Order: sequence, then C-alpha cells, then structure tokens
Amino acid sequence: MKCALNTIEWKLDLPQNGAIVKELFTSFQKVFELSGKTVSAGEFCNAIMVCADGRDYYVKRYQARGKYRWKAFRRCQPATEYRNYAYFARLGIPVPKIVGYGIQRVMGLFRRGVIITEGIPNATDLETLLSTHPELFRDRSWLFKVLRLLAGYVRCLHEDGFAHKDLKWRNILITTTKNPQVFLIDCPSGSYEMPLRRKYFIVKDLASLDKTAFQNISQTNRLRFYLWYRNQNKLTPQDKELIAKIIARRRRRTLNNVKLS
Repeated sequence: MKCALNTIEWKLDLPQNGAIVKELFTSFQKVFELSGKTVSAGEFCNAIMVCADGRDYYVKRYQARGKYRWKAFRRCQPATEYRNYAYFARLGIPVPKIVGYGIQRVMGLFRRGVIITEGIPNATDLETLLSTHPELFRDRSWLFKVLRLLAGYVRCLHEDGFAHKDLKWRNILITTTKNPQVFLIDCPSGSYEMPLRRKYFIVKDLASLDKTAFQNISQTNRLRFYLWYRNQNKLTPQDKELIAKIIARRRRRTLNNVKLS
C-alpha cells in the first residue's frame, strides 16, 4: 500500500470572465506567494485582501509551524472552516462566497491551508462599523433589522446543536444599506456539541456578542435581541437564569482582559 508523502487538495470556483483572478489563484503554491493588504497577521494564520477584475478577494492562509506545529495533529482548521461555511449556507445563513480552498498534507499531517472568499460590496464587520459609522447604531430602524437578523441566525445554529465558539463582533459582516444584510465569517472552531456541553457553548456565544454590545447598545435593545433570539415575547424563569450566566461570563472575561493588559 502506497503512502503519499505530500498531497495537495485544491478547489477553485472562479467567475467565468475573471482572467486576472484565474491568474492570481492558478495554483496552491502561487496563493502562498501572493501579497496584498494585510487584514490580520499571526504566526499560524494570516489574511490579506487582493483586488482583481473589480472585486475584492480575501485570502486566509494557515500554516502549522513554529510553536503551533502541534496543530498538525489536531483538527484541520481550514477544512473545518470550509465545511462550516457550507453548513451555514445550507441553513440559509448568509456567508461570503468561497472561490478557492486548498489543503496540503505531508505524510497525512496538516501543513498548510487556504480559504479564498469573495468580498461583499458595502459590507463591514460590526466592530469596525462601530468606529467608522457610529450614527448607524443610533438609527433604531437599521439597528433593529440587524439585531433581528443576527438573533435569528444564532438561534438557528443553536437549535441545530451547533456552537460558533468565536462569535465576536469582528466576525459578523453587516452591509451599510438601508435594508442591511448580516453575514457570518471566520468560523474555524465551530462544531456540533453533545447536549451536556451545548448549554456551556450557548452561554459562550451569547457572552461573546454581549461583551461589545454591553458598552454600545442599550439594555433595552440587548433584551430585545435576546427575546428575538428566543423567539418569544417575555422572559421565563429559565431565561433569567441563562441571562445571569451570560452576564457572569461576560464580566469574568472582561475582568481577565483587564488583568492581562
């Protein structure tokens, strides 16, 4: 039985008339040689934005190296993120279009991976939007549409037994149009959870959202978000217990961040 020492899985779904795009992403190796505007940088993962044929493309590249080499033995994050994007789309939750995906394995162990997504016109992550367009958060009509959409998507995931595990404002894209759209991005850690662990991750997801919302959205509107998330009109004793856990976790995480800084 032969064992492949070095295998590369490479998939592309590019526009038919995108000659420049096809040239940029023609091979797995070439994608790792690309340069562009840095979106995020880390030892294990970095993301850049490149513009081609009048569109923006986000190239997220993973590598198992340095102190993160042990990650080669764990779940392959690019593959998980790729599957999660497809899963969200099946549930009807908007996500950016994936135009490229690749994984390199050496003797069966993960070494490098990449996910390329197409940029969404007029879309910005919630965290950035807060600093660049604060007036939008004072527009009740716009804000309620965003909160209602987001609450519905999070409820859909949780009711299906799925936990996002990194549901921060920077991982939620919002269009700045009159009728905003909400997109979920960057979910390499999300997964289905057993019933006994599910409630813990529900609290984690909701506390992650509330960490920033607590300082920028009124308590009344945060309560509206929760009721939309629960798809009900008033709180039950179980809701009050869950909210108490969300607030306690958010306070602990905020306190820990203060100590670290």
